[in-house]
Amino acid sequence: MADLFLDPKGFQGEINSFKSGADTIKGIAYSLDKQGIRLQSVDKYMECINEFNKTVQLFSQLLSQDTESMKLIKAKWMNLDSEMATKTLGEILFGSTVDTSASGETATDGGGGGFR
Repeated sequence: MADLFLDPKGFQGEINSFKSGADTIKGIAYSLDKQGIRLQSVDKYMECINEFNKTVQLFSQLLSQDTESMKLIKAKWMNLDSEMATKTLGEILFGSTVDTSASGETATDGGGGGFR
């Protein structure tokens, strides 16, 4: 079984680096000044440039989604980590049922956030 560890500060650095690279890519746009030249080859080149720019725009949208996904992964991981930190080892291993007395009565978490 593989160990998985998320260092929040290190992962935030990766998010920042990814976002910076994504922002650089989003700024890419090519253009062509035809200067009155009317040739089929220049027109075809212009079509290629326009298609490339559309592709970069679509790719930029995916990069934005990936950046948000990375942020969501970090937030969910931190929430889970925080939630795990508030549980005892017994609760983690055996669920939320705990023995609260010598008589063997049990208390369960009824979903209300506390034990009854």
